Amino acid sequence: MDLLLISLLSFFSALVTSVFGFGAGLVLTPLLGFMMPLTEALGVAGLVFLFTAGSKTFWYRRDIDRRVYRKGFLLSLPGLLIGFVVISLVNPELFETAYALLLIFFAVNILRQTDQTRALLPQPLYPVCGGILSVLMHSGGVFFFRFGQFYSLNRLQLVGTVAAIHLSMNIFKAIFFTGSGMVEVSYLYRLAPAYVAAVVGTRIGRAVLKNYVDERTFSIGMAILLLLLALKYLV
Repeated sequence: MDLLLISLLSFFSALVTSVFGFGAGLVLTPLLGFMMPLTEALGVAGLVFLFTAGSKTFWYRRDIDRRVYRKGFLLSLPGLLIGFVVISLVNPELFETAYALLLIFFAVNILRQTDQTRALLPQPLYPVCGGILSVLMHSGGVFFFRFGQFYSLNRLQLVGTVAAIHLSMNIFKAIFFTGSGMVEVSYLYRLAPAYVAAVVGTRIGRAVLKNYVDERTFSIGMAILLLLLALKYLV
């Protein structure tokens, strides 16, 4: 029953992230937290997200901006390292309130149509912060989206480029979570149905984004998703 539930959650998580590029932590990670300890939930979700990001990268492969991908991934590496150290020493729940307030700030700017190229932080720090929060909460995607917006990427390019960055990061995260013992190595094959569900979810999500979601709807959806994420961390 647990595996069936994880597979269903993986499908909906993949669908959401394939339409808006991030938000996996909104569906899968918190509900897994009711089934297992938080660190184990992060590890299990990380394995599923590896396949989610991989399938998104495949479906969006023609939309990826290679230059932005390379910059974003290389700058995320110091953030991943910091995240691995922090999660080994500190409970990630300590950061949730501050992160929720930042998400609300981003959402309000999107809804007000504030200039999306204006940086709250120096531009190189966005992928660094994305790497840190990708480890601590599986919620670093918003920082990579902001980074992509500085290069005026459209909605398909944003989702594809962020997916490629997430795929590269999730390889390191999967190695860390299994190698550190935070999640059992057996989950690598036990989660096979969830991997299939994630691939199907991302394929449907790309079709929805390409055919039914325009740029304005995409922005509004992003803002709503950010507010939902903030609510999750504040409750």
